Amino acid sequence: MKLRQLAITLSKLPPHPCSNVDLEQYQTEGDLAALWLANIDGIDGLNGKTVIDLGSGNGILGYGAKLLGADVTFVECDPDAAELCRQLGNTIEGRVEDVDLPNADLVITNPPWGFQNHGADRVFVERALECSPVLHIMHNAAATHLPKGELVLEGEFRMPAIYSHHNSRMGKTAIRCWRITRG
Repeated sequence: MKLRQLAITLSKLPPHPCSNVDLEQYQTEGDLAALWLANIDGIDGLNGKTVIDLGSGNGILGYGAKLLGADVTFVECDPDAAELCRQLGNTIEGRVEDVDLPNADLVITNPPWGFQNHGADRVFVERALECSPVLHIMHNAAATHLPKGELVLEGEFRMPAIYSHHNSRMGKTAIRCWRITRG
């Protein structure tokens, strides 16, 4: 699937409900998701791989991996977002720290970055590396606490004003996408 076609398809997914500020829920845009997934596919090859989309939101990353040939399990704790994921495939509903995760070839996640709840991202990294030898993670570019990994993509994450603490219509923040392997 060509990058443009992937981006258009992912952009047509129902939006993330973004109903809980404590979970730091933000919609990953189709263009960014497609670019990152194409990058992952070029590095690790998604076709025929087992993939966990950890903290799936509306399932955009997992669905993109599925379109690129992966067998995907979605993991999401927000009931409304988990319902969107169930429409896309196998879904585990529950908090990352509380659910049994299957073994997988790789994990893809854009976790909460820990701005609302300090350290909220750490359990995503820990659990991902327990069930998979490879983690692909998107995080704020200023994050310095992630395990050593390979930088695979830099860009901007656009955040519309959806929560009461936002003071502009559209914010954006620099992001980095990392490939981290179990040591």
